[in-house]
Order: sequence, then structure tokens, then C-alpha cells
Amino acid sequence: MKKRRVVLLGILLVTLMAAASAVSATRRQNAPRATVDLHTEPAAGAIIPDETLVQTHLRVLDANGQPVPGAQIALHLDTPPRPKILTTDFPYVEGTTLLEFAVDTSNGEMQFETIYPIRGIYTFETHVTLPDGTALDAAPKLSVAENPAEARNFLLFAAILLGFGLLSGLVIGRGYRAALPLALVTALWFVSSVTYAHGPDEHDAPGRTRPITVTNTEGSLHAVLTVAPGSGRVGTLNTIKVRLINPNGTPTDGEVTLQIWQLEDEIPMYTFHLPVLRGEAGLQVQFFDGAKHDIRVEARSADGRTTTVHTPIAVESFSPPLELKMRVAGLLVSVVALGLFVGLWLGTRSRPFFGSRVLPEHRLTW
Repeated sequence: MKKRRVVLLGILLVTLMAAASAVSATRRQNAPRATVDLHTEPAAGAIIPDETLVQTHLRVLDANGQPVPGAQIALHLDTPPRPKILTTDFPYVEGTTLLEFAVDTSNGEMQFETIYPIRGIYTFETHVTLPDGTALDAAPKLSVAENPAEARNFLLFAAILLGFGLLSGLVIGRGYRAALPLALVTALWFVSSVTYAHGPDEHDAPGRTRPITVTNTEGSLHAVLTVAPGSGRVGTLNTIKVRLINPNGTPTDGEVTLQIWQLEDEIPMYTFHLPVLRGEAGLQVQFFDGAKHDIRVEARSADGRTTTVHTPIAVESFSPPLELKMRVAGLLVSVVALGLFVGLWLGTRSRPFFGSRVLPEHRLTW
């Protein structure tokens, strides 16, 4: 009897150990072999939209947190969708594709610099192909807050409108009803002049659809830069390609540093470091600022030869859509109306605004 119990206990222990081993193996098998890590310099909390040049790193890490050399990274980056209430400085940029490109990495890291144009949450749709052919999809996010200066300016403007409506309501509520039309006309003029104030509907709008091709054939390394279409348009992508060629016409490998400068303020908008494989490198990028830009390329072949090439490109921009203007105007008019109603309510419940209440005359009797 004791021997039978010992046998049963042994079988039970073996079964439990086998089950634990199977569960552990299943967990290891289901555990992600690699992850995509997003890192920015400066950190997300210090990024100001349309102002801060941000260095962005996407790293492919294995289960031990180490980079995966030789991983291929393809990135699709859209701008945040249109806000439900207050629009951003670039309404035609909202919900569009900002950039799209792929690189074969030597250290498991994709790196680029850009200015993020608007506030909101950016989703980095990443497709990774590991050296063993395994595919991985990830979507790390970056949250960019509103420019503090713009937030303060909007609150100050709203406070001025609220104060104007409140003061107008007080004056009208205390008997000066003739001032009502004047107050309403002044408020509407002020709101419309701020909301609808803009420059020309199109800025530097060339409407060029044919590609631009620029070639530098000087020296021992030739470079060909192609931009299609040949002009930028806010909200749409342009394809940029660079080819490296030997003097005898054969393609050569190497690497390029591609920068896009906004010429109106002379600031860099993008910087990419791209490997040149089979003689070619390329990407798709949006010119979200409606000003003239310059695309500058510094190329180096695998054996150390260097060359440069650049081309200017005009960009077409637009004034904000009428729908958004009406939405903003409606919001500002609502602020004035709120102040006006509060002022009217206070004015009808308090003593006259100018002077004190006239007391009845009393005669002194002796």
C-alpha cells in the first residue's frame, strides 16, 4: 500500500514538472523576440511644435534589451488628426503623412531630425524585418504639447473678449441701451479681423508637376538628385531620390546626408542619414511650411570619395479653410456673448454705473 502511494506521488510530481516546463516553453515562445524603442532629444515634454528641431531615434531591441544589428526598419509617420475644437497653425497638415522611408541598419537604429509641425500624438507605424527574416510591426507614440506661448496668447485674447463683453453688458444694463448696436458691431469687427486676417491664398505657388533632376558630374563621384513632383504642396508628399555613379556610369554604394532647409528663416526642417544600396537612396517627405526650401545632399562612396548636390524647391501653401475660420469665429463670438450676458445681468441688479443714486430732498425743520 505504501509502495503504491509512493509510485502515485512520483507520477504526480513528474506530471506537474512536465506541465510547468510546457507552460514555461510556451511563454518563451510567445514572448516577443524584439521590440521597437522610441527616443527623442530633447524629451517629449520639451518639444515645441513648429519650433524645436528634434533628433528622433527608433531602435530595434532584442529580448535582452540589446540592439539588433542588420535589422531593416520601414517607417510611416502621420501627423495628428484634426482637433475637434481648436485648430492648429497648419490645418492642411492635420491627419496627413509627414514622412515615409526605409533603411537597412548596421546597428539596429534609425535616426533622423525634424521639426514636428503641430501639437498632438504622433504614431510611428514601424515595420521591422529581422536578419533571420522574421517580421515585426510596432507603433510607438510621441505626444507633443501645444506651444506654451500660443496657449497664453489665446487665453489672453479670450480674456480681452470676455472683458469687452462684460463691460458692454454693464453699460447697456444700466440704461445705455443705445450702445448695444455699437458694442455688437465692434465685437464682430474685432473677431472677424483677427480670424480672417491672412496673406495671399497661395504663397510661392508654382504648380510644377514635372520632376526636378540635378546632376553633379565634377570629381570622381557623380551624384544625381531627383525630386518628384518638382514643387511642394502643403499636405502632400514629395519623393526624393539620390543616385551615386562612378565616372564610367556604374552605380556605387555609400551613404548620404540629406538636409532640407527652409530658406525664408534659414532653418533646417529635416536631416536624414541614408545608406546608398545598389547606387540609390530615397524617401518621401512633406513640405509642411509654405515657403521656399533647399534640398542639400552630401554623399560619400564606400571607398571614401565625396560629392555634393542641391536644388531649391518652391512650396504651395493655402489659407485656412472657411469651415475652420467660421468655427474659430463662432467660438470667439460665444466668449463675447457670455461676457455680454453676464454684464447685462450685473448691470440690471446694481446701482447706476455713472454717479451715485440721487437721494430725495429733505428740508430741515426747526
